Amino acid sequence: MKAIKIGLTLFAMLVMVTFSSAQTEKEAHMEKTEKLITYLELSEKQAVQARELNSKYFDLFAKADSPEEKKRLNDESQAEARKILTEEQYKKYQDYVTKENNPTSVPLNQNVRPVKKASAGK
Repeated sequence: MKAIKIGLTLFAMLVMVTFSSAQTEKEAHMEKTEKLITYLELSEKQAVQARELNSKYFDLFAKADSPEEKKRLNDESQAEARKILTEEQYKKYQDYVTKENNPTSVPLNQNVRPVKKASAGK
Protein backbone atom coordinates (compact mmCIF):
# COMPACT_ATOMS: atom_id res chain seq x y z
CA MET A 1 0.00 0.00 0.00
CA LYS A 2 2.81 2.38 0.90
CA ALA A 3 4.53 1.66 -2.44
CA ILE A 4 1.32 2.54 -4.30
CA LYS A 5 1.05 5.86 -2.44
CA ILE A 6 4.69 6.67 -3.23
CA GLY A 7 4.16 5.72 -6.88
CA LEU A 8 1.05 7.88 -7.18
CA THR A 9 2.82 10.78 -5.48
CA LEU A 10 5.76 10.52 -7.87
CA PHE A 11 3.40 10.34 -10.85
CA ALA A 12 1.50 13.41 -9.64
CA MET A 13 4.77 15.30 -9.23
CA LEU A 14 5.85 14.32 -12.74
CA VAL A 15 2.55 15.57 -14.18
CA MET A 16 2.88 18.86 -12.28
CA VAL A 17 6.47 19.40 -13.47
CA THR A 18 5.53 18.60 -17.07
CA PHE A 19 2.55 20.97 -16.94
CA SER A 20 4.54 23.80 -15.36
CA SER A 21 7.31 23.36 -17.94
CA ALA A 22 4.81 23.63 -20.79
CA GLN A 23 3.29 26.74 -19.20
CA THR A 24 6.73 28.29 -18.81
CA GLU A 25 7.55 27.67 -22.47
CA LYS A 26 4.27 29.25 -23.57
CA GLU A 27 4.80 32.20 -21.22
CA ALA A 28 8.28 32.75 -22.68
CA HIS A 29 6.85 32.54 -26.20
CA MET A 30 4.14 35.06 -25.38
CA GLU A 31 6.71 37.37 -23.76
CA LYS A 32 8.67 37.26 -27.01
CA THR A 33 5.43 38.05 -28.84
CA GLU A 34 4.98 41.16 -26.68
CA LYS A 35 8.49 42.34 -27.54
CA LEU A 36 7.77 41.81 -31.22
CA ILE A 37 4.48 43.74 -30.94
CA THR A 38 6.41 46.67 -29.48
CA TYR A 39 9.22 46.38 -32.04
CA LEU A 40 6.78 46.36 -34.98
CA GLU A 41 4.73 49.18 -33.43
CA LEU A 42 1.44 47.33 -33.93
CA SER A 43 -1.91 48.99 -33.37
CA GLU A 44 -4.05 47.61 -30.56
CA LYS A 45 -6.18 45.68 -33.07
CA GLN A 46 -3.07 44.19 -34.69
CA ALA A 47 -1.62 43.34 -31.26
CA VAL A 48 -4.74 41.39 -30.29
CA GLN A 49 -4.64 39.53 -33.62
CA ALA A 50 -0.92 38.79 -33.22
CA ARG A 51 -1.40 37.42 -29.69
CA GLU A 52 -4.23 35.16 -30.86
CA LEU A 53 -2.20 33.99 -33.87
CA ASN A 54 0.90 33.21 -31.82
CA SER A 55 -1.05 31.42 -29.10
CA LYS A 56 -2.91 29.32 -31.67
CA TYR A 57 0.22 28.29 -33.55
CA PHE A 58 2.25 27.69 -30.37
CA ASP A 59 -0.30 25.06 -29.37
CA LEU A 60 -0.42 23.55 -32.87
CA PHE A 61 3.39 23.35 -33.12
CA ALA A 62 3.52 21.60 -29.74
CA LYS A 63 1.22 18.89 -31.10
CA ALA A 64 2.92 18.57 -34.50
CA ASP A 65 4.50 15.18 -35.07
CA SER A 66 6.61 15.61 -38.17
CA PRO A 67 8.94 18.18 -39.73
CA GLU A 68 6.55 18.36 -42.70
CA GLU A 69 3.64 19.25 -40.43
CA LYS A 70 5.74 21.90 -38.67
CA LYS A 71 6.74 23.37 -42.05
CA ARG A 72 3.08 23.48 -43.12
CA LEU A 73 2.11 25.19 -39.86
CA ASN A 74 4.95 27.67 -40.25
CA ASP A 75 3.81 28.52 -43.77
CA GLU A 76 0.23 28.97 -42.56
CA SER A 77 1.27 31.19 -39.66
CA GLN A 78 3.41 33.34 -41.98
CA ALA A 79 0.47 33.78 -44.37
CA GLU A 80 -1.79 34.81 -41.50
CA ALA A 81 0.84 37.20 -40.14
CA ARG A 82 1.11 38.83 -43.53
CA LYS A 83 -2.65 39.57 -43.43
CA ILE A 84 -2.30 41.30 -40.06
CA LEU A 85 0.76 43.44 -40.84
CA THR A 86 1.30 46.33 -43.21
CA GLU A 87 3.96 45.90 -45.92
CA GLU A 88 6.46 47.94 -43.88
CA GLN A 89 5.72 45.96 -40.69
CA TYR A 90 6.00 42.66 -42.56
CA LYS A 91 9.41 43.60 -43.97
CA LYS A 92 10.54 44.61 -40.48
CA TYR A 93 9.14 41.30 -39.16
CA GLN A 94 11.05 39.28 -41.77
CA ASP A 95 14.27 41.08 -40.86
CA TYR A 96 13.61 40.34 -37.19
CA VAL A 97 12.96 36.65 -37.84
CA THR A 98 16.08 36.37 -40.00
CA LYS A 99 18.21 37.91 -37.26
CA GLU A 100 16.59 35.74 -34.56
CA ASN A 101 17.26 32.57 -36.55
CA ASN A 102 20.84 33.51 -37.43
CA PRO A 103 23.01 33.28 -34.31
CA THR A 104 25.84 35.21 -35.95
CA SER A 105 23.68 38.27 -36.50
CA VAL A 106 23.77 41.30 -34.21
CA PRO A 107 20.81 41.61 -31.80
CA LEU A 108 18.33 44.32 -32.79
CA ASN A 109 19.20 46.62 -29.92
CA GLN A 110 22.97 46.67 -30.32
CA ASN A 111 25.22 48.71 -32.56
CA VAL A 112 28.40 46.70 -32.85
CA ARG A 113 31.14 47.24 -35.39
CA PRO A 114 32.60 44.14 -37.00
CA VAL A 115 36.01 43.09 -35.72
CA LYS A 116 38.75 42.91 -38.33
CA LYS A 117 40.53 39.59 -38.44
CA ALA A 118 44.30 39.71 -38.12
CA SER A 119 45.94 38.42 -41.26
CA ALA A 120 48.33 35.49 -40.97
CA GLY A 121 51.16 37.39 -42.67
CA LYS A 122 51.35 40.23 -40.15
